Amino acid sequence: MSYIVFDLEWNQPQDGKHSDERELAFEIIEIGAVKLNDDFKLIGKYQQLIRPQVYQEINWRIRKMLALKPGELSKGKLFPQAAQEFLDWCGKDPVWCTWGPQDLTELQRNMAYYGMEPLSTGPIRYMNVQKMYGVLCGNCAQSKALETAVDELELRKDVPFHRAYSDAYYTGKVLARIPEEIRRDCVTYDLYHLPESRKKEIHINGPEGECLITTGYNDREVLLRDPHVMTIQCGKCGGITVKTAVRWFTANNKVYFAAGECREHGYIAAKLRVRKNEQNLYYAEREYSYTDLTAVEEMKQQRRDALAKH
Repeated sequence: MSYIVFDLEWNQPQDGKHSDERELAFEIIEIGAVKLNDDFKLIGKYQQLIRPQVYQEINWRIRKMLALKPGELSKGKLFPQAAQEFLDWCGKDPVWCTWGPQDLTELQRNMAYYGMEPLSTGPIRYMNVQKMYGVLCGNCAQSKALETAVDELELRKDVPFHRAYSDAYYTGKVLARIPEEIRRDCVTYDLYHLPESRKKEIHINGPEGECLITTGYNDREVLLRDPHVMTIQCGKCGGITVKTAVRWFTANNKVYFAAGECREHGYIAAKLRVRKNEQNLYYAEREYSYTDLTAVEEMKQQRRDALAKH
């Protein structure tokens, strides 16, 4: 098994158009990666500049951050060639590792733009090292910068930051310091492609609750009326439907909350996010967690406040 820790640098237009108005919002201009073995030791490295074809004028912020020299990108390869060489270098069935959630998605977007064969037809499980480091620090919600993590771990800074290879290199060093139990339990999926069917939906189970990532729906309201998505169940009882304690509500039509009560295992808090993917399909990310009566009473008040505003 090989761990491929990679980082991308990309260019973006300067005319202020929203990314939804574009077929390709970010154009990759550099790929950098390191290959690690089962002991998280470096066994290979990859670095390649890419000659831009979509946005040939480099955004001034990108040029400054990367310290690009005049004409440097003109020596790069075209994206399809560079991406295929990178994938060949990665080998079969790599474990993808990145700092943050965006790189694997942008790689697939750029590949799709050029009509390349997709990495997968469904979600891809990968290691989000930034998220893992947050767990290590005891704060999953805080997204720390890579250089901050390097400083806090007192890792040696022997290559400059803010180029694709160097950021992949340091991400690999941080990954090597993550305990095995966090690497095992901190599960992340890239959802550029959704589960193809209900049978292939993603269920993530843990001691404190569970997470469901649904297949795609053409209609948002159909998703929100589907009992498969909206029914609260107790995982500790084998998925038995529980009594409703707080009915579903939302304050912003993006995140929904509810609660149920299991006779044996107590209260269950439910949280559901509705999102839209690249193919304009709606899907839900639903989380269950075990809670107490105080939290349920607070949720009841939040529901009353939300309904009062509408």
